[in-house]
Amino acid sequence: MDKKWYLFVLSCLLFLTACGSSSESKTKSASTSENEKFIVSGYKLGEIPAIPSPEIKGLGLVENPDAKITLDMTKKLSSVEGITVTPVRIKNGQVTSGDATVQTGENGDGQYSDSEKTVQSDGDGSGQYSDKNITIQRDSDGSGQYVDKKNKITLQVDSDGAGQFSNDKDGITLQVDSNGEGMYTNKEKNYSIIVSDDQSSYTHGDIDITIMNDGSGTYSDSSKDLEIKNDGKGNATINVGDQTKKVKAKALDKPSKLPLLRMIPAVPVVEANTIKITLDAGVLFNVDKYNIRKDAQNVLNDLADILNKADIKNFEIEGHTDSDASEAHNQTLSENRANSVKKYLQKQGVKAEISTKGYGESKPIATNKTAAGKQKNRRVEVLIPTV
Repeated sequence: MDKKWYLFVLSCLLFLTACGSSSESKTKSASTSENEKFIVSGYKLGEIPAIPSPEIKGLGLVENPDAKITLDMTKKLSSVEGITVTPVRIKNGQVTSGDATVQTGENGDGQYSDSEKTVQSDGDGSGQYSDKNITIQRDSDGSGQYVDKKNKITLQVDSDGAGQFSNDKDGITLQVDSNGEGMYTNKEKNYSIIVSDDQSSYTHGDIDITIMNDGSGTYSDSSKDLEIKNDGKGNATINVGDQTKKVKAKALDKPSKLPLLRMIPAVPVVEANTIKITLDAGVLFNVDKYNIRKDAQNVLNDLADILNKADIKNFEIEGHTDSDASEAHNQTLSENRANSVKKYLQKQGVKAEISTKGYGESKPIATNKTAAGKQKNRRVEVLIPTV
């Protein structure tokens, strides 16, 4: 074949290949864009988010009144679903509540009192504690009462974990039976969870989720006119207005029960030295990605504003994943996500020294056997010293 003719044919083939690749790329891009309105942000097509499991924040832990950053400063941030802000105490790299038992006799029994507090211990785990803000009465079987006047917290619990909890300051109430059925409300975040024998339901603003014990369930977002129905048999139907898609989808995990209450021992309060901000990875990133979504930027803008106003000098960002995929993949993903948050905050003018650490799947805070547990494990934690 003539050399010039050969080169001409080869260039034509390369041009056609490039055109085909470009066309395929545009088709995929258009398909992805078309599917966006059928997807819950941070989830796969046809996937229904698990109903979150509420948590009762650590009792007996108070903030330093002279702290540079406090919970009150983070209310706007913590009002976003998928974000929790908690005071913690960190010592030697370990996050603890800092609980300390009171022992006044050889067997732990006895009494102690001074101008600020009174303690009576019976040596078998029961006892009483009181100061100007907190009153605790605990029986040997773990039942009892806890009242925190300053933070407007009350807890009454039976030995089987049933009882009532209320935090008027944050608008939280929980009433639970020993079988995990009951109702949880969070007025600050505007959501509620009801658990019955055969189903769990969740309401948050325009969003409603119902999950049945047989693996079926529904998701609806009235603001987007989006509805997803999972039949529990491997199929999901998605409706957006008058448009419908049918896709394959796994049956939903059996809904979690509400957490049973635990009584704490009669111990004095411990001062927090750190604010821990936990961000569900779905708030910031798409599935298995580390590029921050545009709709997540407002959250990080608020965080940057808090850090700048409090003049925070240094803090740490940690990335965590669930156990899906390989350990190596999860390790890299967790590092990339922590670094993405760092870079974004720096672009927003945060001058603090920021250290990052990726832990991959090595530090789960819940089981990886359920969707709800995996959702908790996929997270970014920001640890900010308060003193």
